[in-house]
Amino acid sequence: MNQLLNIALRGLSANRLRAVLTMFGVVWGIATVIILVAVINGFRISNEKMFQDMGIDLLVMEYSRFYIKEGTRYPLTFDEEDAKFIQANHPEIEFSAPQLEEWREMQVGDKKEWFGINATTPEMKDIRGYILEAGRFITLVDEENSSKVIVIGARVKEEFFGESGKPVLGSLIAISGKHFQIVGILAERAGFSDWAVIMPISTYKNSLAQLGHGGGWGNRVIYAKLKQQSSYEKTREEIRSMLSARHGFEADDDMAIRFRDFQERRAEANKMLIILFLITYLIGLITLAIGAVGVMNIMLVNVRERVREIGLRKAIGATIFSITAQFLAEALLLMMIGGLIGIVFGTFVVGILRQIPMPEGFPTPIVTIPTIYSALIVNILVGAIAGAYPAYVAASLDPILALRSE
Repeated sequence: MNQLLNIALRGLSANRLRAVLTMFGVVWGIATVIILVAVINGFRISNEKMFQDMGIDLLVMEYSRFYIKEGTRYPLTFDEEDAKFIQANHPEIEFSAPQLEEWREMQVGDKKEWFGINATTPEMKDIRGYILEAGRFITLVDEENSSKVIVIGARVKEEFFGESGKPVLGSLIAISGKHFQIVGILAERAGFSDWAVIMPISTYKNSLAQLGHGGGWGNRVIYAKLKQQSSYEKTREEIRSMLSARHGFEADDDMAIRFRDFQERRAEANKMLIILFLITYLIGLITLAIGAVGVMNIMLVNVRERVREIGLRKAIGATIFSITAQFLAEALLLMMIGGLIGIVFGTFVVGILRQIPMPEGFPTPIVTIPTIYSALIVNILVGAIAGAYPAYVAASLDPILALRSE
């Protein structure tokens, strides 16, 4: 094996410039795959975090303003007690909590921005799996006393306090002219909660509801955490029936209370990402194929230039297998060196991209071990294909005719 490797190295080193130029296509093909897949991986992980933040493993029930029964339109009242009702009466619900969602203009000093308000109860922390960067979440005492306290998302903190150097906890944010004290900061989740301000639902009703809605009517929602994700479909229909009996709308009315189906949206997003992955690998394969053609050409040139050497080796007893292995090893070595350089170069470029501030909504690219393994495997396969024909030509030479060649 070592002897075969040494022969292959000597064969390539005899034409260094030619080998380097041939490897360029291989390097670029592998680097292209590494960079593009890293970008798509960034989008995949960002999307996964976003769907987890929205509640991929939750039942999310959004109440309409009305329902229609027998041709008559009736108002549909959002009852916060529905959360306790379904938690108490359905065995698959572990936690449940109401939430009022809307957008409001907020102000700190002279800076004004629009952010989301999530008015909810303390149970939401366990339901949504919120992690605090600092401070605390809203408590039952806050809810009972309608305390003017809020927990802010990572982007709210960045927008209002990112450059000020002021302590965030204890600071006040004005919302529709009312001041609320920050008692907690959510850890960044790469989701909508980063842009939200969380407050007790009783605080919202006593301090903001009478001022009118901010950015539209807002949403009236109940979040419910399941004990088993496998029971999602069955539990959803059973809860719809429970709430229809409680409020008076028909059990098959899927517009009165709409369930946000994040699983379906997630599946659609994953399909798009798979298509992007396939396109990326296709681009990489085309580029590698171009590089492989270059490798095949240089190996055929090598065969023509070393006809007498091949004839001499055959004359002194070299087997067809050893001749084939020699030229196949040279092709594979050329592809492997180019592939390794491409991986290092592609990873280096991704490393640079990770240090550059990305535009809003553009995730940080991520290189994964499976990406590197798959690039190496494809590279070896392409190298074997590229070297197979030149190796066959070399092994098929007649030793007598080869020794007579100039």
